[in-house]
Amino acid sequence: MSDKDEPLRQEKEQQQQQQKPDVHHSFLTRHVPAQYSNTRKLCYRHRPDLTRKRMPDSFNFEDVQRQMESFPTSDRAAISRIWSLFSAAPADQRTLILKGLLSTCCMPQLSFLYDEIKPLLRIDFSSIVPREVSLRIFSFLDAKSLCHAAQVSQSWRSLADDDQLWHRMCEQHIDKKCTKCGWGLPLLDKHRANVRRKRLPSSNDQALTTSTTIDDNNSPLRTACGPGSLLTTEGADQDNDDDLHRTKRIKVDNNNGTTVESFEGGPYPAHNTEVIPPVRTRRPWKEVYSERLVVERNWRRNKYNVRVLRGHTDGVMCLQFCDANNILITGSYDKTVKVWSLDTGEAIRTLEGHTRCVRALQFDNAKLVTASMDNTLKIWDWHAGRCIRTLEGHTGGVLSLHFDSKLLASGSTDMTIRVWDFQRGECCTLMGHTEWVNSVRICSQDNLLVSGSDDSTIRLWDLQTRSCVKVFNGHVGQVQIALPSPRGFKHRFNGELIDPQQQQVSNTSSSTSPVNLNNFQPACATENSAGRRQHRQSQQPSTSSSDDPFSTTKGALSDTPIILSGSLDNTLKFWTFDGVCLRTLFGHVEGVWSLAFDSLRIVSGSHDRTVRVWDLENGHCMHALEGHSGPVTAVAMSDTKIVSASEDNEVRIWDFSANQ
Repeated sequence: MSDKDEPLRQEKEQQQQQQKPDVHHSFLTRHVPAQYSNTRKLCYRHRPDLTRKRMPDSFNFEDVQRQMESFPTSDRAAISRIWSLFSAAPADQRTLILKGLLSTCCMPQLSFLYDEIKPLLRIDFSSIVPREVSLRIFSFLDAKSLCHAAQVSQSWRSLADDDQLWHRMCEQHIDKKCTKCGWGLPLLDKHRANVRRKRLPSSNDQALTTSTTIDDNNSPLRTACGPGSLLTTEGADQDNDDDLHRTKRIKVDNNNGTTVESFEGGPYPAHNTEVIPPVRTRRPWKEVYSERLVVERNWRRNKYNVRVLRGHTDGVMCLQFCDANNILITGSYDKTVKVWSLDTGEAIRTLEGHTRCVRALQFDNAKLVTASMDNTLKIWDWHAGRCIRTLEGHTGGVLSLHFDSKLLASGSTDMTIRVWDFQRGECCTLMGHTEWVNSVRICSQDNLLVSGSDDSTIRLWDLQTRSCVKVFNGHVGQVQIALPSPRGFKHRFNGELIDPQQQQVSNTSSSTSPVNLNNFQPACATENSAGRRQHRQSQQPSTSSSDDPFSTTKGALSDTPIILSGSLDNTLKFWTFDGVCLRTLFGHVEGVWSLAFDSLRIVSGSHDRTVRVWDLENGHCMHALEGHSGPVTAVAMSDTKIVSASEDNEVRIWDFSANQ
């Protein structure tokens, strides 16, 4: 072929190529429109409506672009064509292409794929499912996991901080132990009561406090149970319910236009201002939870501050404090009763009148009742510091007392219990103990009374028939205190976990008459108790006599009332009202003088000069608080502190609050 024919041949080939169909173009034309016709067919990574919400991929497309620019134009065109063909291919053809590519890959390429695919497989489910489904998934997380989830992204933080999730978390943990994680959080009555107190006008504080009588049996407030149990007038709804502010009943006097705001304590005149409805604010439940978590961690880590109150000139024998009003009242061998301000740590009033040492006391917002070895009880207006009435009748020193809204009970060295009925103006005497009566406690829900004595027994009395219905034998030393469980108290003390030796001992309890305990609810008001937990931090070995079986068995929650007692035989015992000893706690090396407990823990004071904190449910001794130089004669507790008194003339306040 001559050179003249060469141009003709090339022109003919170009015409043939133009007439030949473009396979690449036809492939894209056929498949690309089908991809974008319906976004529902697109996967999670390529849906346009999810691209904005999705977290960025681990690799950077700018780096890929820079690498492409280093290649020749023809190579860049070839690579772009491969990408475009693959992106336009249907799912089944993509899989086929990938199989072919993987068959040609060497180990370095396979390693690269392994590292790059891991992060790409992570899917943010919260962006593709309804919010309700995401919240349901988050509801299975614990508090720590929710806090970690809140750090992932803004959308996850919105879900993890949802108020309903944290409300449920608070319901599971506050004033009870969660059955899943084993954590329980304090109720923190003081915070709510202080908020209420600040809402009331200062000019009427005195009138309100002196005119209000506390019925600890009908009040729903959860209190610490013990000789120094704190009492307040307000109910105990959830913390956020209190933060919604008690609604004021606002009215306008038509005569002068003066606004009058009426509270439970009575109306009081306000300034001539426009009537503005109260602002209803709500704290986030996460904040409520975290505030209590800090306090509970302080309890578990034994992290506290100590304050020492000095003022008595002889041993302090009894005390009670109100954490809501920051008032502490103590009685001493120096024949005086002192009223302290917990805010300042100063004695604001000293009550004198008894001629011998003060052995017991109890107060509410209206009155104070004290018992002394001078054979009398005195009723005081502790706000004014004056004695209202003196009760005489015992022929020996009065060692113990307890009152509710109707009755006052007292135990004496004359081996009798006297019950004073204020409504009827009557007084009856219960006889049966053969030694000093060291402890009395009224359970007015079923007209019962629990007493402990130096004769080593605990007795259960029916106040209606004025007879003893049960005698508890088991202690081998003088019983110094016996406390019935609060109303609504729940526990996991099961009968099958009783040690055989204890069962044999408890069977010696004698009954003098039948008593129906099916509907019994003790008088000391409380919220629900706790579920079981295992200690996750290092602790002292268990001092419970039924340690192994109890720690490994999860019984069902029971609201059967129980009694907690302390004795000079160095032990604490749990009893059913049928006289069965459920468990014995060992740890003190000398006699136990005083006890207090709530839904989470027990506090005991002993002749060995220590205060011990016990886990209520598993019986472990959590901490031993040392500092007193004499026997610890009285203890009281709240959600944030322990107050202890000793024969060293001192009162110590162990503060576990959140600011420690």
